[in-house]
Amino acid sequence: MGLHEARVGKSDAMGRDLVHLIRNPQLSPDSVDSILSSTEYIREDTSPVPFDTAYDYLTPDEIDSPGSSAHTPPNGSKRSHRKRTHSPDVWEAHKAVIHRLYLDENKRLKDVMEIMESQWGFRASQKMYKTKLTQWKFFKNNRQADVANLLYLQRHRLAIGKESTFRRNGKPIDVEAYMRRRGISAFDLVEVADSGDLPPTVRCRTPPSVPRLLDPPDDLRLKERFFQWTSQKFVKPRPIETGYLKRLDSHHASKALHSVQLLTHGCWLFSTGRNQEGGDFCRGAFALLHHVLETSAFLSFFEVMMAIRRYPNAEIIKELWSYLSRYAAAIDGVNQPLHRVLTAFSNFSQHHALVHNVDILEWALQWASGRFNSSFDGKSFDYTMLKPWDLVPVGHSYHRYYLCLNHWEVDSIPTVTIPSLDIYEDPSNLRADLLLIFGNQSNWRDDRISKVALKVLEQNRASSKPSDYLEFVCLYSTAHHSKARSAGDDPTTSIDHKLAREYLQLAADLQKRAWAPGKNYYETLTTLEDWYREAGDYESADATRQRRDDECVDVLTTLCK
Repeated sequence: MGLHEARVGKSDAMGRDLVHLIRNPQLSPDSVDSILSSTEYIREDTSPVPFDTAYDYLTPDEIDSPGSSAHTPPNGSKRSHRKRTHSPDVWEAHKAVIHRLYLDENKRLKDVMEIMESQWGFRASQKMYKTKLTQWKFFKNNRQADVANLLYLQRHRLAIGKESTFRRNGKPIDVEAYMRRRGISAFDLVEVADSGDLPPTVRCRTPPSVPRLLDPPDDLRLKERFFQWTSQKFVKPRPIETGYLKRLDSHHASKALHSVQLLTHGCWLFSTGRNQEGGDFCRGAFALLHHVLETSAFLSFFEVMMAIRRYPNAEIIKELWSYLSRYAAAIDGVNQPLHRVLTAFSNFSQHHALVHNVDILEWALQWASGRFNSSFDGKSFDYTMLKPWDLVPVGHSYHRYYLCLNHWEVDSIPTVTIPSLDIYEDPSNLRADLLLIFGNQSNWRDDRISKVALKVLEQNRASSKPSDYLEFVCLYSTAHHSKARSAGDDPTTSIDHKLAREYLQLAADLQKRAWAPGKNYYETLTTLEDWYREAGDYESADATRQRRDDECVDVLTTLCK
């Protein structure tokens, strides 16, 4: 057999061995070495050419074919210009270098390919590179699915008391900026969130904070259970359409919400020292309270927390959670996550002081408020800043179910609307609520409060259908802002303090004309009396007290706002 025939024979043997290697990836390193060592290299007047240089990883058909490049010398052949197909192990060996070049040094893919070929002898096509970069999740930009998972993780960590910061390739990730840039909401992200792992280029850290006392274990347990339940109940936004608004109407007329109103009134009476009357209302509330656990009435659970947070009473809080948890355990139809939440609230209330119970309610309401990453004036949206909560007529409060879905700005309050909702409800109620949130959020110290309030007040009075609620809120807000400006002044001579009394007097007069005297009217007159006394005007203070006692006598026995 001649030299040429020997070379071809040996080449065919090598090809068959390589096919065997490809078709049997489980071969051990020793068996691979034995295959390679059994093939001799026969070349005339040349040094041996390494196997991995002379032969690519080819398909079995390419190797067995008579025209295969396995029979063609590498020099001068067309195959020598083809991109290499590398095994997964070879790619993994270069993974760290590619990561450094592409992500850490932020080089273009084209430049990475050139450096890898010139410095490392690693050659592959752009398509192969892109496939591997996707598999490794080496992404330079924020993808929607990744940001959705960031948002999910952020909320989950917040639920157990951990703040979060995210960085991609060492640079901070601003989730809110991403949503504004893409014109999407947190709900759009929730649609694609899969709670999966973050890309390896993204790091989540807990930022340093001021040292504080550790939360008790049952505090963390309650937060985790509340998070699990709200994740089920507050996942997707409800579209603004007639069917859903009718469902809200049913909720507003339900026994569940009526029980919350009775409970709120009873807690308020206890806060004023009217214990007998307060007990009567609370007994009426407890007779209906089990309706809060109905599947169709889960919205009432939010109002329950608002009520006991507004007028906290340790004994009522303990009895409330104990009753609801025991009732939930005794009946069918209450989902297990809600049952666990009620049990956790009950256990917490039994072992902690009132101040800690109020704190956990604050946390729960703020968590529910910020569930969808909304904001107001650059800060996280917070329903607890909306107070007085129950002044607006309940049938005119559709907008409140959509407040936590948007990013609100102070300058837009005079003209703000919720698209598609203005055909069902006067947008003046929305503007009034946002003005209240603005004032409470800034502790009534922001000088924009009076400017916005007076502008909205002028608009409202010029309207063909002025809103009593909006006018009251404008007067109320201007009064409280003026009072905040008078801090440090002598109340007897302060112009701001005088303006505060005058505007609150106007607000009380409007309140009397617009609604039947109730607890909110009682509270407005009580505040006005205190302000008169601060200013040394005892005559006006006494007259205001007498007016309150005379006009609010029915509030002890009648459910009025």
